[in-house]
Amino acid sequence: MKKRVVLRLSLMTALLIMLTLVAPGWAQDGDVCNGMTCETLEEEICSPAGFKISLTKYVPADLSPDGTATYEYKVCSPPLGHCVSTVRPDAYCYDNSFCRSNGQETDPNAYCNRECAVDTFTYLSHFDVTFPEPGNSCLGESTFVTGTCLCSPTDPEACDVDGIVVLGDASCFGMDYPVARCNIERLAPGYCIIMEMKIAGEINGLGLGAAVVVGAADTACTPSCLPGPSCAVCEEGGPACLVRTHGFWGTHPHIAAMYDPVTVCDVRVEGQDAGKCSTSEALCTNANDYKQNPPYLSFVAQLTAAKLNLNATRALFKGSCNTWEYQGKSVQDWISYCETNSCSAGKQVIGQSGCIEALTAFNESQDTGFDVTPPPFDRPGPADPDQCQDARGNGINIGNCAEEAPPADHQKGKK
Repeated sequence: MKKRVVLRLSLMTALLIMLTLVAPGWAQDGDVCNGMTCETLEEEICSPAGFKISLTKYVPADLSPDGTATYEYKVCSPPLGHCVSTVRPDAYCYDNSFCRSNGQETDPNAYCNRECAVDTFTYLSHFDVTFPEPGNSCLGESTFVTGTCLCSPTDPEACDVDGIVVLGDASCFGMDYPVARCNIERLAPGYCIIMEMKIAGEINGLGLGAAVVVGAADTACTPSCLPGPSCAVCEEGGPACLVRTHGFWGTHPHIAAMYDPVTVCDVRVEGQDAGKCSTSEALCTNANDYKQNPPYLSFVAQLTAAKLNLNATRALFKGSCNTWEYQGKSVQDWISYCETNSCSAGKQVIGQSGCIEALTAFNESQDTGFDVTPPPFDRPGPADPDQCQDARGNGINIGNCAEEAPPADHQKGKK
């Protein structure tokens, strides 16, 4: 029996798509996750197709009917390598096969030292991420799925991708469970595609999922097992939680660089350069950066620090700070609530939301769940405030990076 499912994609404007899906009992591609467990599941891997793919962000939906879970994936074409070969010594290479022959000469032991190198490399046609079938799974029949596809860094000559995620079925495997897809025109070595997928109105979570790269030349489908939207959710990473204040992150840029980028109010911040949409600009502000709305600056700084803390906790312990609560909400609940309600709000709304207080309480809480502080936090070194000081009062805030800066008062759009 067929189910009619409403799925929505948005990039600037909403595109409404109706899909008819056949219930497959939702299985992933054959053997891709066989033998894998939540404990052995990697968040970053080299695909057998020669690409580096990773889940770079996951924000669970808050406990409300309109909560939205966010999943961000990155697929990268690593920079070219050099041949370790007797017939093509030091030549630039995409794959091993190029390095093994040169005219009549061969070197069967030659290889390309490119990251994630494979024997035969092909360019990408598209990148797919599977998710449970709405109506026959933990997702409801009218589940909204939104998505965007972006190049990183941005260079249309080297990287070109359709801006919106396209929804479809997993035709690679002759099955009808749905996928979110980024269609790719160009992806040069050293460039990445960022896919952000949001599943609204549902409380699901991360489990064993399939991320698929599809070759342009032969349309070969190469799946890999990564954390992804799933009904069989892995347990959260336990009680471990490492937290530092926004002041620590702002004055230890070498450590912050290990755990960015983070997406704050839909703006990707990365790096420590003052004068750019960087982590330093998000963390280090004073009233001169947005005189009409100082609470916005405080909110963004605490939100940025909270996301760095969660990134560090996940990287070091596979933890999620899941024992921390403030007024009955987890830090993930607060982040989802605050980004929904405060990113585009005026000072009154932000001041009354409780977001600054909740995120500050999280960032100033105690480490939990481990006995020995891990590097680099055990010996962080002296504070380096230079970039932070340059960022303060220079008139830049991450709202300048978005299409519109947040309003000065509680009525959006007023100055």
